[in-house]
Amino acid sequence: MLQMNRSKSRLRIVSSSERRMGLLPEAVADKKPQGGRWLLWLPLLIAGVVLYTLNVTNEMDYHGPVPSRFVPVPENIIPNVTRGFLVDTLGCRIPALDPFDPAVRKYVEHPKPIKCQAKGRQLVASNLSSIYVVEDVLPDYNVTSVDELKCCYTPFWRVVGSMQHYSWDVDDHVRLANYCIPFHRDMEIKEEFIKVECRVNDEEIYKDYHAFIIPKPEVEKRCEEAVSTNEVDTEDRPSVLMLGIDAVSRLNFHRQMPHTLHQLRQLGAIEMLGYNKVGDNTFPNLVPVLAGLSEKELRDSCWPKDKSSFDYCSFIWKNFSEAGYRTGFGEDSPWMGMFHYQKVGFVKQPTDYYVRPYIKHAEDKLGNSKHLNAKLCIGSRLTAEVLLEYIRKFVHSLASVPSFALFWGASLTHDFLNYAGLGDDLYVKFLTDMKKWEVLENTVLIVMSDHGIRWGGIRETYQGRMEERQPLLFFVFPAWFRERYTAAVANVQRNTERLTTPFDLHETLADLLHPEELLNQAAIRRRSNEVLSAENPPRGISLFLQLPVDRTCPLAGIDAHWCTCQQSEPVEKDSPLVLRSADFLVKHLNEMLQNFRQCEPLTLAAIQDAQLQVPLQHLHNATKDKGIHDYLLIIRTIPGGGIFEATIRYRAKDDSLSVVGIVSRLNTYGNQSACVAEYHLKLYCFCRS
Repeated sequence: MLQMNRSKSRLRIVSSSERRMGLLPEAVADKKPQGGRWLLWLPLLIAGVVLYTLNVTNEMDYHGPVPSRFVPVPENIIPNVTRGFLVDTLGCRIPALDPFDPAVRKYVEHPKPIKCQAKGRQLVASNLSSIYVVEDVLPDYNVTSVDELKCCYTPFWRVVGSMQHYSWDVDDHVRLANYCIPFHRDMEIKEEFIKVECRVNDEEIYKDYHAFIIPKPEVEKRCEEAVSTNEVDTEDRPSVLMLGIDAVSRLNFHRQMPHTLHQLRQLGAIEMLGYNKVGDNTFPNLVPVLAGLSEKELRDSCWPKDKSSFDYCSFIWKNFSEAGYRTGFGEDSPWMGMFHYQKVGFVKQPTDYYVRPYIKHAEDKLGNSKHLNAKLCIGSRLTAEVLLEYIRKFVHSLASVPSFALFWGASLTHDFLNYAGLGDDLYVKFLTDMKKWEVLENTVLIVMSDHGIRWGGIRETYQGRMEERQPLLFFVFPAWFRERYTAAVANVQRNTERLTTPFDLHETLADLLHPEELLNQAAIRRRSNEVLSAENPPRGISLFLQLPVDRTCPLAGIDAHWCTCQQSEPVEKDSPLVLRSADFLVKHLNEMLQNFRQCEPLTLAAIQDAQLQVPLQHLHNATKDKGIHDYLLIIRTIPGGGIFEATIRYRAKDDSLSVVGIVSRLNTYGNQSACVAEYHLKLYCFCRS
């Protein structure tokens, strides 16, 4: 039996011993029916079963209060594989694929654990507020007693740049104190970032870095004023934690991180099966989440050129900050961060707690075990583990106050299909700790990615192409939130088998700012009806609302090149229109490179695949110009052996060709494009030198 304490928003499980000892009110104690009285309950039981069945199949709409027990969050939301589709609506059909299909199975393997290149294990560890010597590790450093050690710590901090005068590395300036504070076995820390050093006989044997969540008076003052001004009850507003895993498709998450998947299901997670990316890499898929804008719209709004900072952009964390939330943002592998790869980043730190100065400095000094683009270790710890430790401190330290945070892990998963499996146990441990610490009792947890792996052998298969366009997205809602906002959560569950996008996720986050106004049952009914009756529904729609069943990729803001709703038909690679399209694509690449004379002109070497993208029949019949055909081509060029994928649109009306969206690079390019700085063109350039 469950009891809800509304004032504390905590769920308490009543034990069997309490029942035996008579500690429960008589009204809720178990009673045995007397005589034939149980027959009186039969009609109610039958009615309850009918209502439950209707709601589970999403047939019951909002005509009155719906008890929370009628909105189950199942352990596993399984697509109707008998139909063979994850999404099967009037506007979109997305096929359900087998994670271990024979076409991709040969690319799936279990990688060996990463061995960090460090002298020994972590000698000085930290908890929420202190550092301490791990005495069991002393033998790793040929030390027999802690008394032999002479350890100290040096605070360091981010240096705020000038908005008028800044350089490409403005976001990476740190300053270390000119002193080192000694400690023996342990010490409480009052600084946000510190460097630790230990010596034996004046020889440095150990160095490491630690971060802490230190209360900031200016942040607390702002939050108190915001809550007072807006007259809001903080108990009605859950914290929001977004946990991102870079370049992991939904199916690869199922393959590589099964224990994390199981843990999410144990937490009642809702998985969005039709989540479709809207851009190529991390940046164009996260900008819609954080700003509700496309990359081009962000350019026009606040980021006019690559060397512009992002300080003036209205990212969602600013909205949460103004509403009295403490905010946090951080990534591992910071050199290739979403706002920093060939970009400037921020002059002023974007959130109250910003992990970049800590991880960037630690990785620069202690980063090792570099595999392709990422240093997988900082000292003796996996870089992914360092980030998760910081997130633990963030959520634990701020558990009693509203917070919003986005943390993004890329080190393990950015470059390798199978390395996600190396993080499975790390994320299971993190989720287990979240549950143990009761953080999830007042936190909406969002686990997500930006896209699937974008290169490698699997990417050249049909399934690999589909996976690359289908990131993962899970929601875990607190029990009290599910009960209070029944209709809203029911819609999230209903929308699992609808076409959804990062634009929708932005609108969902915006709703969480004012749940008491926007997510009550009357508001959900009214807003859903407005969306469903709109002649031109908005591009981004909150997932708390019913999504239209006739929603298509164009309506959802998804370019044809990224759309997974279309059905593909193979086309002969030597057909005249395919050959013409391939030549047109190479010409298009060379036109992009024409102002960069340091890049070699490209020549077509081979057409590796050609598919005709066919819309659903009823949509095709409703199209005014039936002479439009989209061909998805994969070609190889020389020099450099680049493998490129693009959607070429043919218009029979004027016999014209055009490239739809961007051209994707399917294989790695290493230093082939080192002669250009423009990050888009690095995908295509082969340097003359």
